[in-house]
Amino acid sequence: MTAKTTRILKEAHPLLWPWCAVALAGMVPLVYPLDWAPLLYLIGFLVVPMMATLSLGDEFQHRTLSLLLSQPVGRMEIWGEKLSVTIVAIVSAVLVFSLALRATAFRPDWRVWAFGAAWIVAIMASATFWTLFTRSMVGGVALNIGVQSFIAFTIPWTNLADWLRARGYLLPGSHVVASTAAVVFLGYAGGMVWLGGRMLARFQATGGMGGDDLLMAGPSVLPGAWTGWLRCRPTGAVLNLIRKELRMLRPVWLISLLAAVGWACLTLFGLLFERGFSRNFETAVVIVGVGSTLIIAILAGSLSLGEERTSGTHAWQLTLPVSARLQWLIKLLVALVAGFAGAWLLPALIAGRLFESNHILVEEDIGMRWLLLVLLLTFAAFWCACALNLTVGAVLWVVPVMIALGCVSYFGDWAAPRIVDFILAKFDPFANLKFALAASKFSPNWSGYSPTPPTLTLLGVPALLLAVIQSYRLFRTQVQDSARSLVRNLLPLATVVFLLTFSWVAFNAFTDHAAWEVWGLFGVTDEALEKILPGAVTADAAHPLQLTEDDLVKSLPFTFPPLIEYARRRLRNARITVIPDKAHPRGFYCRENQRNWNSCYYLAVIRLADGTEVTESKEPSENRNFPYGHFSVYAQWPGAKEKELIWDR
Repeated sequence: MTAKTTRILKEAHPLLWPWCAVALAGMVPLVYPLDWAPLLYLIGFLVVPMMATLSLGDEFQHRTLSLLLSQPVGRMEIWGEKLSVTIVAIVSAVLVFSLALRATAFRPDWRVWAFGAAWIVAIMASATFWTLFTRSMVGGVALNIGVQSFIAFTIPWTNLADWLRARGYLLPGSHVVASTAAVVFLGYAGGMVWLGGRMLARFQATGGMGGDDLLMAGPSVLPGAWTGWLRCRPTGAVLNLIRKELRMLRPVWLISLLAAVGWACLTLFGLLFERGFSRNFETAVVIVGVGSTLIIAILAGSLSLGEERTSGTHAWQLTLPVSARLQWLIKLLVALVAGFAGAWLLPALIAGRLFESNHILVEEDIGMRWLLLVLLLTFAAFWCACALNLTVGAVLWVVPVMIALGCVSYFGDWAAPRIVDFILAKFDPFANLKFALAASKFSPNWSGYSPTPPTLTLLGVPALLLAVIQSYRLFRTQVQDSARSLVRNLLPLATVVFLLTFSWVAFNAFTDHAAWEVWGLFGVTDEALEKILPGAVTADAAHPLQLTEDDLVKSLPFTFPPLIEYARRRLRNARITVIPDKAHPRGFYCRENQRNWNSCYYLAVIRLADGTEVTESKEPSENRNFPYGHFSVYAQWPGAKEKELIWDR
């Protein structure tokens, strides 16, 4: 085996698992049908850029670039080997993916294929430059995606074509715009290839295997005054720590700037030209919003601590005459501020008018949901950076961790009602009507009670508090860079999330059962009497109408079956006496409402087998909100001297 073969195998090694992931992703729809569009976006938007950056990014991640460049091999030869292996890996993976695609019913337009090919070519061509520019695989992937997304989506080619065609400047079916887009992508790819080779030829890898100074390495993209302010001073430990964090988040600021320019272009285009003539404009808004939010929020939370752990300087930082708690707090706060400013504040300020005027984004609470998503993603990335030793691992584990916690919450939501049903089938806590009434008051489906946003927020406070405590504990310790260690640290948090979800859903299921029990008594009774009384014989206080359980239940052939069971159990051996209401003492008065239902007025007394006496009264109402009658229910418990009002509407 020659030295060149060994180097090529070394370059192919980190690309093996991503290649297998892309190939297997193409096989999934052959076994389980799914929508191809999200899978295509995931592969093209995230996996391909990562594969293009892995070969050179691994050298920065493991601090081996200086050793690679010190070998008796020309830099252009090294660059050619890396680029060749990357091209073969990506092209072969995409071909396998495309072959599987041909076996499905998905048939994209030729412009989709052309755009995908141009996207992949540009991604591969620019990976070297952006990785060397940021001296980080994560930064290289982020800038590669960010810059190319800016080119692809902030210049709405198809929208502009529709606008030109509508005014007669462009013939229908013309491919001028598509050709122009292809030329721009190819020109960008050619320029990036030249810049990448030039930068690698002149690249200076200083600092040995320990890596460059994370505060000073790489090109400065900030003005001189800002750069001077971000340099550490002899005094002011807290300000120095903040300056260090701001400087380490330079890729986040650069990506935020690119995203801001993209939002500005989309906003300007949306305000200058009429909206609604093409879906691509809406797609561009959604993709820019989702893509920039994910990239900025995740990098803001993971980049600073991840790079310190990767370079081995985190342990040295903890020996500074500053408490570990203060360092952890500054890192967390700066990360949250960076995610808030780059992923939420800038889009809100720049594209706020676009959000208000575009019908696809008009929701009252979309801003708060977006803000909550940004903060959760940033904190999740920070937690992963505390639990792992590498920036790449922290970035890649953010989404799986969020999905895992979501699955645990979903399992708690699934299991809770089933366990409650099983327990209630074995025991009957609602045999006591008074207890059932008390529990039904907390049911949001029946009593009108609903948890307010602060209540729902408080439900997540224990899980969030545990995650914060875990991040501080992991920040102070030397963690293992393995999936097993991450899963072990995630288990307590997942357990708390499960218990919180299970408890909340079980409580709602329990109160809903109580509400069904109560409604099975006076709700079913009222509905049954609405059907019985129109055909009943004339009655008065001296000659009441006497009914049984069977009389009520038989009049409800189309009622929800569980309600009938609740009514039978509650009304078993009960005595039901019905007389006309006070306003119509000579007989039952019924009238038909707008829904063709009978609305009857009556006074019913239900004496249950346990001695409880329930009085239902339905009388004419002067309230316009209740034009068909005032319905009230009183209960007199065994041994009580007075009746208790339990329903009044």
